[in-house]
Amino acid sequence: MVPEMQTNIDQGKCSFVPRSPFPVLLSVPAFFALSFALCAISHAATNDNDHGKESVERQQKIDIDRFYASRDGKAPMTPMAIELYNDAVKFFEKNEFELARDALNESIALEPRNALAFELLGEIENLQQNFEKAEYYYKRSYLVSPSTRLREKIEKIQKENAVEKNLDTYDEEHFIIKYQKGEEGYEGSWLKSMLQETYRQISQDFGQYFNHKTAVLFYEGDLFHDVTGQKDFVGGLYDGKIRLPAYKQGFREQDLRSAATHEMTHAFVASLSGGRAPAWLHEGLAQYEQNKIKPVDLLVFNAAIRTQTLMSMNRLLSENLDVEKMDPLEVALFYQQVFKLVSYMVDRYQMYRIKEILIKIKEGKPVEQAIEEVLLISTAQLEKEWLATLK
Repeated sequence: MVPEMQTNIDQGKCSFVPRSPFPVLLSVPAFFALSFALCAISHAATNDNDHGKESVERQQKIDIDRFYASRDGKAPMTPMAIELYNDAVKFFEKNEFELARDALNESIALEPRNALAFELLGEIENLQQNFEKAEYYYKRSYLVSPSTRLREKIEKIQKENAVEKNLDTYDEEHFIIKYQKGEEGYEGSWLKSMLQETYRQISQDFGQYFNHKTAVLFYEGDLFHDVTGQKDFVGGLYDGKIRLPAYKQGFREQDLRSAATHEMTHAFVASLSGGRAPAWLHEGLAQYEQNKIKPVDLLVFNAAIRTQTLMSMNRLLSENLDVEKMDPLEVALFYQQVFKLVSYMVDRYQMYRIKEILIKIKEGKPVEQAIEEVLLISTAQLEKEWLATLK
């Protein structure tokens, strides 16, 4: 999420994808007992050269699972349902939605009261803008296992569907673009060109390309805040979809490009890290790309240097760091400090190594370990050397 930078340091909260939103099930008791809070949907993309091979191998694995599942009960049904669901989560994290659907449908065939599988099917349809199907699957999940989370999902998708019925659609290779037709300067073809330019720049920087389509929604200002529930000063949101208040009064073309760059970078980071990248790395990279369009304000950061009140590396890496609970001045410092820190890392070690760090995080390694393995330096030494450059 990109907050609009204002002279009074009024900042928005950070929206990022901390980890994969769906659990991998390991046992029958866990399958029925797990209760979990879902975060924004993670996205991951395979390297184009490996994508076809991996897809074939995974399809073969599903076929093998189906074969053993049909052997007159010789293979246990519920464990097989769990295994298929686990496969679906992995496919989902790589945006291989068709393979995920196949695995989920097979899992449900073996275990009809598989609430998690229904919910994941709802997420897939939601990301692909199939709201009626998404609502259907959310409701099926809710009937099996009612929860406040699912009720909120159902209410939210009903609200989104009502709003998006009035939006036009412009489909292209990488995006499903929803926009308000007739708004001067923001017709579908212009928005398409702007997004393509943004995508081209970020994909070149990361050496990464989407193997799926991402929904990008351009709202009138009030509708943006009504649908997302964000505060007035928030200038964009990534929650599996890129959401931008394009028609907000005073929102200039540079502001739109800047916000689009910021949120699209979140999509790339989520893709590369499997949704596991920490807040500081998410926001640092998003602002690094955004800065190419619109310079990041460093007023609070510069003041913190003078007063020696920068946030420590330990705090930035803390799993307990909650940007939403910080006061506006702390949020401003967080955004500006992680921008400067990540910019230093990219300039010194190059983006391809940052990409390697994200991939290791996706593999499940703690961020400190990923940094040490790729950069051959501890986080403490990294902080020390970066601070030395500030002096």
